[in-house]
Order: sequence, then C-alpha cells, then structure tokens
Amino acid sequence: MLVIKNAAVPGSPGNVTTLLLQDGIIQANDTDIEIPAEASVINAQGLYVIPGLIDAHTHMGGSSTFDRPSCGLRHETYDYALARSEFLKWGVTSVRTCGDQSGDMISFRDEVRSGAVPGPRLTCCGPFLQAAGGHPWATVYMKDPELTKQAVVFADQEDTIERQVDRIAEMGVDFIKAFYAHIDKVHYPTAVPRMTKGQLRRIVESAHRNGLPCAVHVDGPAEMMDAADAGADFIEHMVAAGSTETKFTDEMVKKVKDSGAVVDPTMISILRFDQSPGFPSVWEDLKRAVRQFHDAGIPMAVGCDSGIPFVPFGESLHDEMACLSEAGIPASDILHMVTRTNAKVLGLSDQLGTLEAGKKADLLLLGSDPSKDIRSTRDIRLVVQDGHIVTDRMV
Repeated sequence: MLVIKNAAVPGSPGNVTTLLLQDGIIQANDTDIEIPAEASVINAQGLYVIPGLIDAHTHMGGSSTFDRPSCGLRHETYDYALARSEFLKWGVTSVRTCGDQSGDMISFRDEVRSGAVPGPRLTCCGPFLQAAGGHPWATVYMKDPELTKQAVVFADQEDTIERQVDRIAEMGVDFIKAFYAHIDKVHYPTAVPRMTKGQLRRIVESAHRNGLPCAVHVDGPAEMMDAADAGADFIEHMVAAGSTETKFTDEMVKKVKDSGAVVDPTMISILRFDQSPGFPSVWEDLKRAVRQFHDAGIPMAVGCDSGIPFVPFGESLHDEMACLSEAGIPASDILHMVTRTNAKVLGLSDQLGTLEAGKKADLLLLGSDPSKDIRSTRDIRLVVQDGHIVTDRMV
C-alpha cells in the first residue's frame, strides 16, 4: 500500500490531495483520507501530480539512433529493453504501438499485461494493410522478406480484403491499421502505389464488423478526407514530410469533425525530417492545421512516431507536447490530450487517463506546474505504474 500526500493539482496550486494506492489501483483520491498505519507514505508537498503519460503512436521495435535493427524482433532488442526503460524513465506508462513484427508484439503485449515483463502497458495492431509496392513495404522496409511475412498484408492481392482483415482480427489485435499514402521518403520525390478509396472503405468496414477500430496512415489533406469518408476511427499524421499539399480548407476541417475521427498529428516526427534535402518545408502549415483542428473541437491524440529515426522513445512525447504548444494549444488542453484522449485511443478510458478512484495507479509527480508551462512534464520526480515506483528522482 502506497500513500502520496500533499500533492498539488495542476492549475490549482493551493488545492492539494492525497492518493491511496493498493493492488495496482487508486483506492482513494481526496483532500482528507485516513492514512493506514501499514502504508508507505510519500510527502509530495510542493510537487504536482498528473496521470501517467500515454504515447498514442510508437514502434517498439524501432531504432531512433541506427545502433540496432530498425524493425527488430524480440530477441534482437532484448524484449524491447531500450524502449521499455526509456518510456518509464520519461513517465510514459502506456503506449499504442502502430506497426511492428506482429507475432512478437502480440506475445510481448500479453506478457506485459500479465506482469511477466516490465514495461509500459500497450495496445497493438497486427500486420498492417497496404497496396502492393507501396509504403512502407517498398520504402523503409526495403521489401525485406521477414518484415513482409510478419508485418505486411497487401490489400489488393490474394484473398479478399474482408478475409485478410478477419485473419488479422483473429490474432487478437487491439485495432486494425491501413496505410493510405503515396510519398516515398527514401527515394523522394518518387510516388509509390496506394490502395483505392474503395479498398480502404472495405478495410474499415471489415474492422468494424470484427468489433475493432481502424487507424489510417495518411500523407496529406486529400488522403485525410478519403480516410474520414471511409469511416476511419483514427487518422495517423496530417501533413507528411515532403508533402506538396499542406493546407486544409474550412470544408475539410468540417468533414473530419463530422466523421468523429481522432487525429494524431505526430508533429515531432514531421519536424525532424522537415529540413531533409530536397523536401519542401511543411512545418508552418502543419502548425496552422493543428491549430485549426483544435479550434474546431476535433479530438486530437498525442503520439510521436517514436522509434523511427531521430525520434527516441519516451523523451519524444515531451517534444511532441512542446510542438503542440508551439502550434498554440494551451498547456491544460495538451495535458488532457496526452492522458484522457490518449486513454480513449487505446480503448482504456475505463482504466487510464485520470486519477479517479478505481483507475489504474499510474501517476507522475512533477517539480513544477505543467498547466502553466507544458515543458514542466520533463521535471519528473517520481513515476508510479500499477502502484509501484518505477522511476525515483525524489532526492
């Protein structure tokens, strides 16, 4: 049993609370709690408490620094050891992995959930669906046979699309992912094949028939409109690095809002490639679009595409929040997005995203108020996951 007392609530420094954590659950969160004699007690006076952070878009088998396999298997990454340690170090207690070698990732997810392997709890897709010859199979995956077998399904070949989606669903995945994209970032400005809008719609409908949400990767506004029309639940990215189409009209914004899709702009992954040789800069237009969507009331997730080159695990989520702030989103809204909205994206809003009694005991203690400056999320003093301290910088 762990008690954290005198923790300040962000935005209300005079409002302090005490949390009672037991059996991995927040048993109580109130200003006046009788502290059991057997409890371990942490005095958080002067510190701020927030829920554990959630990264809505990562690739656990990735490598941001080129010193390990870029799409590594479990045995090559020591059960994703770097990703696991960096996420918890930076206060990220849950993640949604959006494309890895599927058999490995599903077994890993289940072992983390059982407590057999320490790390952030996660949700995952299985093999993603894409056009033959398209992104990422012919681009970043470089047509690798092992990756093809474990991570890719061609939506326009062999079985019907419906049966392909059924097979992925039968693996026990948490969501379906489709690539609806045309930019070849490896051989830029070459374009790659993309599935048809009709094929995309069939994928989304098949996912829903299996009781699963569908995430769609897009490269720009036109593809986002098609994803919204198709009924996508989540739209990954907004304006890709290298895109020549970067602006959203009011009609486009309305279409996305009316669709109900959650949009994950992954700003930091775009910024890190915005100055690539030969690429047109999209950064200012991306910031403008993010502000448009926010002002329109479109739900947005906080994901950073961590695991791709130059986007490290854990720390990049804080970079992503700083990018959202630079786009003009208030810090309090970003905190809501990275906790409550992301919990909904993971399908775990009944367990995560707030510090209500009955939720998982995931929380951070910070040295400064993140509702005033979102960069304060880096000022981590304590990380608790499932009621256990996993990062301690209290001294």
